[in-house]
Amino acid sequence: MAHFNISLLGLGVAIATPMMAPLMAEAAVFSVPASDSYFTFAGNISGSSDIRLLSDKATAIGFEGFDTISFLQFDLSALQTPEIQDDFLNATLKLEYDSVLTEPANLIPATAARPVNVSVYGLTAPFDNVNGNVDTIAFGADGADAIATETIGADGIYSWDITTLVSQWLTDATTDTDIALSGVFGNVNIDDRNSYASFYPAGATAGLSPTIVVETVPEPASLIALLLVGGGVFLSKKQRSQHP
Repeated sequence: MAHFNISLLGLGVAIATPMMAPLMAEAAVFSVPASDSYFTFAGNISGSSDIRLLSDKATAIGFEGFDTISFLQFDLSALQTPEIQDDFLNATLKLEYDSVLTEPANLIPATAARPVNVSVYGLTAPFDNVNGNVDTIAFGADGADAIATETIGADGIYSWDITTLVSQWLTDATTDTDIALSGVFGNVNIDDRNSYASFYPAGATAGLSPTIVVETVPEPASLIALLLVGGGVFLSKKQRSQHP
């Protein structure tokens, strides 16, 4: 086994320890739930008290302009903490799809046979649960500016990588920390029938409220910890040369 020696000046002592990779502390994880949410359908706004969020693929089956789109708002101050600001690594948006949430309106739930591709987009104007944000979604040409896309087809928790979006929020304090969830682009017509991805909204207690999970860069262990952990530490006296 390879070893290296570190001499402690003036003490005539050498420390021998097995070579090992630098120790790293575990990454810290922060969860930031959405502060508000709503969905729109053909210009109608659900309101923040609705029991669900919805996204569908109406455009894909020939009903352009009748898409159901959801919107999320997050508190910027909850993200711009020193711990996150200084050591930001990545960010993931998590939502829980529950097909039971489609039942009150007799909607067709997303399934493996009839899935819905839901994409995350930024907004070009502040979150507005009174007038809506349909006209301020940063789609890009044919949805090219989608930040991340997930295929919804079975009950469970889904994740979107929104690292680039949150990184922008952290560097620009005036950026609106809002998200659109849309299936306007990226879906296909399977059988001329629509289907819906139904998620738990902000403040949900029965399921997961929309949440951004942030990981930060772990700090390296100190040199002392590196020397004292793993494999044992051996002290050996250096032989002193004899002087006449």
